[in-house]
Amino acid sequence: MRIERLVDSVAFVRTGRAKLAFALALPLAFVGLVDIASAQQKAKPKAATKPASAVEAAPAKAPDPDADEDLTLLAREDVLSFLESLGNAVDEGKLADFNRHIDWDGLSATSSRGFQIPTKSKGKFLSEFRAAQDQDSGFSGQVIRSATTGGSYTLVKIHEVGNDTRALFRMVLPDDAGFNYHDYVLKRVGDAVKVADIYIYGSGELLTSTMRRAMIISAATQGPEWLKGLTGRDLDMAKAAKIVREYSDLAAKPDAEGVLALYAKLPKSVQGEKGVLLVRLYASTLIDEATQAKAMADIRKADSKDFAGDMQCLSSYLSSQRYDEFQKVVSRLNKAVGGDPYLNVVLAGMRVEQQEYAAARKLLEAAVEADETLIDAWWSLVTVSLREKKFDKAIECLDKLATDFNVDVGDVTRNPEYADFVKSKEYSKWKKPSVAKKGETTIR
Repeated sequence: MRIERLVDSVAFVRTGRAKLAFALALPLAFVGLVDIASAQQKAKPKAATKPASAVEAAPAKAPDPDADEDLTLLAREDVLSFLESLGNAVDEGKLADFNRHIDWDGLSATSSRGFQIPTKSKGKFLSEFRAAQDQDSGFSGQVIRSATTGGSYTLVKIHEVGNDTRALFRMVLPDDAGFNYHDYVLKRVGDAVKVADIYIYGSGELLTSTMRRAMIISAATQGPEWLKGLTGRDLDMAKAAKIVREYSDLAAKPDAEGVLALYAKLPKSVQGEKGVLLVRLYASTLIDEATQAKAMADIRKADSKDFAGDMQCLSSYLSSQRYDEFQKVVSRLNKAVGGDPYLNVVLAGMRVEQQEYAAARKLLEAAVEADETLIDAWWSLVTVSLREKKFDKAIECLDKLATDFNVDVGDVTRNPEYADFVKSKEYSKWKKPSVAKKGETTIR
């Protein structure tokens, strides 16, 4: 099953994407992407001629009924049927079908609770939020697009949290642009199972919280009568909407010093908003480690169970060679999601960075033993094999990529990473995989 990301402050400021007029609300896309591209690129060099579309999206992987805890809140057969249908919609790139699995009306109602929107305007206001999900730039559109262009969205487990049945997904973006986890809250709506909310690890909050922030900032431009039902932090956010927009704009430039200066002008309650804190953390990583550490401490103070801040810092931990911190974050995250072999791939990227190839291989072999469909692990094993000059192992992995994943490995002679391999006796005897075609495998 393959899908993609939402929209969080961090990914939004990195990509400079249009803000959909919601500023810190963050348009519904790219929620909390973890950018570890530098590690992953080192861990997975591809042949220079490999086209972006060469890897066909793997079909949705049906969950193993024996692998997850017994469900009591929703019937297991209903959950499995729902997830299979959701996976088919993603695999086939059908945006409208995917959206039918999400109770967008319910999400909008929850997010707008307490608003005193004039009756004549309420329908239009909420429909604009809903309409965004039918666009390619919305959450669902980005999910579909990423999943069909080399990214992946994989069911990790089905589980229960309190009174909720949930389905946890791992999202990996194309071109090693980052990863995230989405925990779908499943509810029965009428006669059907629907997604009632989504906890985004990379943003550290439910999607309805992100949507609510968006609505507050948008409503603040409509007039004071729209805000009469808001109190506390919500009202403070509405009153500070203009500053929050400017804050978000500065982060998008990026103007790190400007972001921190403007943060100090925000009301205390608004400073504690998760999205606001994450933008500050992003800016802090562009200044120095001490500033980053203070921003991180404030996030943990606001939410001791937060993973969004840690996940955002992975890239900076790696680039600054703070390997112990990097490993601690991944270890905590692995425990939180109940174990995920993909995180072995992430740690292997760190080991490759350290030139500890034996340790990297051990991690990657454990990953593919647990989940043979992890294409990132196979690419990383190619890299490790090239670095160790174990060219027979590299060939085994390249052939695996061609036969099992329909990958066109391209002309490896054009990629410097393969230079020694191309000179080897193993290469001279290798029957190189030909261009793979969808639905078939050809080796010549």
